[in-house]
Amino acid sequence: MTAAVKSIDERLDRLHKGGIIDLHFDLPMDLYEKRDRKNVLESEFLPEFDKGNIGVLAVAVYIEDRYLPETCLRVALDQIARLYAEIQTCKRLAICKSFREIQKARETGRIALLITMEGVEPFGTDLDLLRVFYELGVRSIGLTHARSNSAGHGGAFAATGSPPQGLTSFGRDVVHECESLGVIIDLAHINPAGFDEILSITKKPPIVSHANVRCYYDIERNISDEQIKMIGERRGVIGVNSVLVSPRGDESTMDRYIDHIEHIANLIGTDGVGIGFDFFEFIYCQWPESRQKELATKFTTPHFIPDLRNHSHARNLTRRLIERGFSDEQIEKILRENWMRIFKEVL
Repeated sequence: MTAAVKSIDERLDRLHKGGIIDLHFDLPMDLYEKRDRKNVLESEFLPEFDKGNIGVLAVAVYIEDRYLPETCLRVALDQIARLYAEIQTCKRLAICKSFREIQKARETGRIALLITMEGVEPFGTDLDLLRVFYELGVRSIGLTHARSNSAGHGGAFAATGSPPQGLTSFGRDVVHECESLGVIIDLAHINPAGFDEILSITKKPPIVSHANVRCYYDIERNISDEQIKMIGERRGVIGVNSVLVSPRGDESTMDRYIDHIEHIANLIGTDGVGIGFDFFEFIYCQWPESRQKELATKFTTPHFIPDLRNHSHARNLTRRLIERGFSDEQIEKILRENWMRIFKEVL
């Protein structure tokens, strides 16, 4: 081993010691589909988390179209139930409901899980259900996925075409209640009009848990330079997504992923950049070809970065950030400190 390689490896060890925070992972929906099995977390996921030095993981409750509308509430509750059941047999992870609980989990060597919600379909139009999910541990909510619901409208997976309307009256009620309870409001997936309206009626730092910049992938599901600046002005954080880095497979690379990070940092500083990997390949590969084609038709074809496919590859990202000239201070902010600031201020 050369001195230069040893030096980088030592920096990697030091930078990863505090753990990486990933603010979007579709874990609950996978646990639900595997509900007839036990110890899924420990056998299928924990080795990858450990290899990548994952410290905090936001796990998203998401309801697929096939469960709408009749069973979406039950499926959402069952996803959370499966998460709690798995935690009982995997003591290395802990569901956390506050900044202090996250700190405590990390101090005791456990991976902190933060339950989030991607789309409020399980609420219907019943605001009281927000309180129920809050008591169950939900601490971050994005009002929509790509579709429209009772709260608002999702951004199109195209350069234009999202509904022009902002939030519904119910959506505004959800936003106000989230701020009152101490639930982080996530602007990922919301359409441009909803994005603007959420910022106009909130006071706490906003987040975009998993998104990319439109200058490299011009779809409304991603965020424009103007939107990035709006987040920065409010001291918010944007988590960079590993799936939508380019519309072309040959450009879906680690360097292009870091181009998104650099673009945000150049506009609002490294204080506004975090990680929202949205690793999805493990679910996508379980689907039959017909379902993969349906995803491509409805949204887009996902292009997975070869050396950033799951949490075990997180050190590849950090190594490339070092090689691209990011300082240790900047990298630590991107990997965890910016998200920890949001947790401290909101939760």
